[in-house]
Amino acid sequence: MTLRKRLPGLLLALWAPVAAAQTPPPTPQGGMPAAPDASRAKLPQGWYVTESAPQHYEAGVDEASPCEGTRSAFLRSRTQATDSFGTFMQAFSAKDFRGKRLRFSAAVRHQDVKGWAGLWMRVEGTDPKHPLAFDNMQSRALVGTHGCQRYDVVLDVPMEATRIMAGLIMSGAGQAWLGGVRFETVDASVKTTDLLTPPQPLPSGPQGLEDGPQAKANTPLGRVGTAWFDTQRVQTATPLVRGKGPSWKGESGDELFEHGIEVNGTYERRDLSVKVRAGGSATLIEGTWGGEPLSIRLTPDALRIRWGTDHQHFDRDTGASTPKGCNVYRQTAGRFEQQRLEVCGVALATRPPLTQLVAAFLSGGVRAGPSRGLLPAPSPPVRSPQPYDSSGRNEPASQLQ
Repeated sequence: MTLRKRLPGLLLALWAPVAAAQTPPPTPQGGMPAAPDASRAKLPQGWYVTESAPQHYEAGVDEASPCEGTRSAFLRSRTQATDSFGTFMQAFSAKDFRGKRLRFSAAVRHQDVKGWAGLWMRVEGTDPKHPLAFDNMQSRALVGTHGCQRYDVVLDVPMEATRIMAGLIMSGAGQAWLGGVRFETVDASVKTTDLLTPPQPLPSGPQGLEDGPQAKANTPLGRVGTAWFDTQRVQTATPLVRGKGPSWKGESGDELFEHGIEVNGTYERRDLSVKVRAGGSATLIEGTWGGEPLSIRLTPDALRIRWGTDHQHFDRDTGASTPKGCNVYRQTAGRFEQQRLEVCGVALATRPPLTQLVAAFLSGGVRAGPSRGLLPAPSPPVRSPQPYDSSGRNEPASQLQ
């Protein structure tokens, strides 16, 4: 099987939640994006709709009950499909905002959102596959039905920025209205919401008063529990480092390969074969690990993990004090908390880096049941090309007397 080559460097384009929607429709002679149908011609000047599946979403102008002003724009699903997403968005030059902190805010109301919705903004440089700043409100997602409320996304615009995209995203079914759109520069007293400003990992060990500063590691991008990852490493009890091409290698003989949406190989000395599906209302990891069925389902409001006969059911605690860019999920029994799990950074995104996400969940989220016991002990290396015989002794047949 020919493994797909992965681009070097930062792989943020794989998890940008509207990666398929970042390129506007074809633009004639450098002008505004062309509207592919009559319905888009009714949209406000400069705005357009992009979607992961054709004809799943539509947008328009609504003058009934706007949150602010005389009218609002809406984004709604045409189907009840939960595995697609659409955006109502615009793109503009970053020239006037370089070196500044930009706040995109709007008044939003939403109805029957099955999945999630939110404002989003993305700052790009010369390489659109590597965003410079990004937030889509997934860690504070809008779900269900709620009346008018102002929300905002705040990002720093670096001097090398070339363009900015912003709008309203919806994953799954429902409808949301957008009004009172504002773009304004703010000072440093207003905190950014940038998901690319990563959570800080736990230190590898205790430090004394005399310990000097640690060498700066690669910037962490995401975390599941205490397991965190960046572009080159997954830091867990059984760490992985990037090898050549699409391979990742561990210190105990583990090796994982990524091909399309599949992640296969060995992790924690157990055979692994899973598929990762993201981009809809949930991120799904499904397959087998150690010969037992594995299923992980992550949504903005719940986390479900099943491995063999062990089930973990978490509900999101929206009132918990959390680090920036994190969701807190709790598993409870009556009044008692059984387990608390933080999921942070790009682990929450709809286009996460697949191998790192899988390894972080397996090490930081999946709980091994007592029936499994310890990890299997590694066998001694075989020093002869001849197979072992039926005696069961751990020696090559050539050395048996």
